[in-house]
Amino acid sequence: MEILMVFFGIIFFAVFIKILFTGSKRASFIKNEQIPENLGIQSENMLPIIHRLKKSLKHGYRENIKNRVLKDHPRWKDHEYEWAFFELKRYFVLNSLLKTVPMFSEKVDEIWHEMLMFTRDYAQFSQNFFGEYLHHSPNMDSTPIPGERAFFDWVYLSLFDNSHNSRRIWGDFLKNPIKKEILEDFRTLNDEELLAKYFRDSSDWLSIKKELIAKLKREISEADAIKLGNKPLEFAKPSSVYQYSYLLRGIQLFKLRGRLQQLK
Repeated sequence: MEILMVFFGIIFFAVFIKILFTGSKRASFIKNEQIPENLGIQSENMLPIIHRLKKSLKHGYRENIKNRVLKDHPRWKDHEYEWAFFELKRYFVLNSLLKTVPMFSEKVDEIWHEMLMFTRDYAQFSQNFFGEYLHHSPNMDSTPIPGERAFFDWVYLSLFDNSHNSRRIWGDFLKNPIKKEILEDFRTLNDEELLAKYFRDSSDWLSIKKELIAKLKREISEADAIKLGNKPLEFAKPSSVYQYSYLLRGIQLFKLRGRLQQLK
């Protein structure tokens, strides 16, 4: 009898912990906040991309996607879906610029997968926005490829404003430095070589691609100057200082993190 009581007590406790954990996790997942206009872009130079994306995603297609996702995921709240779809659109913008973009969000990936179920609509959307079919990349755990995740973070934060919901959907940004091989490429290769290696093979949005190249080259140069002691950390503006945690290592990175805490 005592054994049975202990057994059922363990089961009850395990179920209670699971409910408590699941409930708290859902409650703090995505806030019901207003979604930024124009995908929260940081530069008006991005507006032509945003306009093409809006034009490519037909209203009927968007409604069909939402209805299907909410039917398959009845626990999703409306604002949770809207924010995840918002981040999926940002992901598509990244794909319009970069050669490959790993998928780092399970929630975003679920909506993308449902989009594919409407095969004709998705093919038409891909052709209109990318000029070719964008194949689905499954959700990936960021642990095996932290360097690629860091490059994703850098491009994402260079194009879009950051928010609580963005971090909840993608996970924390800036957790790892950019892969050494990528940094070395941006140190040594010229613009044409970098365009061929890292960016979508298209003349679309060429000026934005070159702006990203120039920005990363500049930040690498400044980070190298900091590491050599030729430039103090104080030069960095609060709006851009986060970028350098990708580039600095050792004592410089710890100093930078301390400065970031002071700026918050």
